[in-house]
Amino acid sequence: MKLFKNKLFKGALILSVGGLITKVLGAFYRVPLTNLLGAEGIGIYQAVFPLYTLLLTASSTGVPNGIAKIISSTDDKNAYSVLKSALKIFLPIGVLGTLLLSIFCNFIAKIQGNELSTFAYLTLSPSVLLVSVISCFRGFFQGKLDMKPTAISQIIEQAVKLVFGLVLCAYIIESVYIKASLATFAVSISELITMLYLLILFKKRGFNFSKLKLQKSNSKKVVKTVLPVMLSTVVIPLARTIESFFILNVLNTYTTDATSLYGLYSGAVESLVGVPVSVCYAVAVASIPVISKAHSKGEKVGKKIGQSLLYTVIGGVVASVGFIFFSKTAVNLLYSKLSSEHKIITVNLLKLSSASVILLPLMQTTSSIIIAMGKEFYPPISAGVSVVIKLTLSFLLLHIPKINVFAAVLSDILCYFVATFLNLMYIIYILFYSSRGKNGQNYRSRLRS
Repeated sequence: MKLFKNKLFKGALILSVGGLITKVLGAFYRVPLTNLLGAEGIGIYQAVFPLYTLLLTASSTGVPNGIAKIISSTDDKNAYSVLKSALKIFLPIGVLGTLLLSIFCNFIAKIQGNELSTFAYLTLSPSVLLVSVISCFRGFFQGKLDMKPTAISQIIEQAVKLVFGLVLCAYIIESVYIKASLATFAVSISELITMLYLLILFKKRGFNFSKLKLQKSNSKKVVKTVLPVMLSTVVIPLARTIESFFILNVLNTYTTDATSLYGLYSGAVESLVGVPVSVCYAVAVASIPVISKAHSKGEKVGKKIGQSLLYTVIGGVVASVGFIFFSKTAVNLLYSKLSSEHKIITVNLLKLSSASVILLPLMQTTSSIIIAMGKEFYPPISAGVSVVIKLTLSFLLLHIPKINVFAAVLSDILCYFVATFLNLMYIIYILFYSSRGKNGQNYRSRLRS
């Protein structure tokens, strides 16, 4: 079929299938883990992830997308130099991130308002270094329009975490915070095995850059491209990190159930929301090298942009409808051990999150389109504006007891809407109205074609 020969569709399909399997495994993991740890335990477990996700996203999303953009528009020989330059830059950053997280784990936990998460931060810290290496190799393969290594490595990552996490939590009878820490240690184990898989695959494919000299121009290009891409992907996790610090502290002022409420939102709800979002995110990842390559060669971009947006919207709408009508069934089936009160809260959080399932993927795809067209510095700006609005709204609404943790979901929806709107307006601008360089009439003619 012609559709399956389309590079964008093929790449997105591979990543979508990999992302779906990964998230299904993740949801399958999170369900028994939630039942093993309980609301308080999953709250401790989830408390470490906003900060970790901030560090992780910079590496696992920003780095491979930035590297993929460079490699997709260069030759094979130079691609090795780009990868080598990336490793020289991001490996030390990963080491620094691991050291900082391990040294200041207790300090961070105290500020966050949950000192029991100290050991969980410590056991999770090696992942920062490992993901830095993983991301560089994923970016290399994605830049060559080969999405299979990324998809397979994501599945391996989740499967290893599932096995080790459940075994450690089920068979080691200790306090809740120790079990939560063992679950985060399973994450570090999964990243180690994933890194080894990619290194072995790289060698088996016959790739070798040991004799290749570094080019300063590539190092500069990597920094210039990856830095803004990292910033655009870090903004939302940064907001979640900041939010995690004041959510618990504000909720603690009027309820004794603060940790449990946060656990339901960030654990039970976000794990389910993440399934369709990750599937749709595959479109954003696949869009960067495909559109970037076409753009660098002066080929058609309008059709590819339309395809990216269409695939994202279809996936988001289908998932959103599912969340609206089947939230109660999903919660009763997956989180049977939660109390009836917590089940009701989780169901309502899921229904409200149905809007985010459409808007977040659209935000990701529109950001990727802009990056692919060489405007890397705009997505961090649009995301930054939306995040300021999110944090302000979340902080204000959290102080209203009747709204409580629902403030986080409401602020998410507004955040994604604003960012998506700003991104779409900018895409329209550079396609139709910009008159600089390759924009203007050149863009307009390529859009019509």
